[in-house]
Amino acid sequence: MAELRGIVSKRSTQTYIVAVGLMVMGLALTTLCFAAWFQGVEPRWSVILFGLLGVYMVFLGVDEGWLSGLEVTPRCLRLQSFGRWQEYPLEGLEAADGLRDILAGGLQLVLIGKEREALKVPLRRYRNAGQLAQALLDAAWLHNPDLVVMPRLARRLGTPPFGVMAARKGSRKPQWPLI
Repeated sequence: MAELRGIVSKRSTQTYIVAVGLMVMGLALTTLCFAAWFQGVEPRWSVILFGLLGVYMVFLGVDEGWLSGLEVTPRCLRLQSFGRWQEYPLEGLEAADGLRDILAGGLQLVLIGKEREALKVPLRRYRNAGQLAQALLDAAWLHNPDLVVMPRLARRLGTPPFGVMAARKGSRKPQWPLI
């Protein structure tokens, strides 16, 4: 039996600009702290603390630009961070909402389930964020046709099925390429 494959995130130019910006700021902060250490700035723990913050910013930039990703399949949501994939099953989701992300102002989906904590899915860094959001809502709708899409998100995207993971309403032919 043919199974649907997933939609994979595509990084945008903005993703790389934000990542390089984080890395440059982290390197600048670490360099300033290194110079302050040799100039004898007191207390020493503050210099170490801010130096470690700079190193963390460099690692965050590398993750943001090259090691993170997202994949939506009909069965689960897969998030990649620092090169490791985590799977989140889509069964049991009851509602979905959309928020503005404070980093870069993009879309952030919030998936709400009865028996688990709300899952926040940042879509700010992806060129195909709209298609990913529609695929995620379609996949959740396949598991729960009574999925509640909050008005704020419904105004922005509409209501499932969108035709990305599930056939559109009134269409008998699947809109997804089968493999």
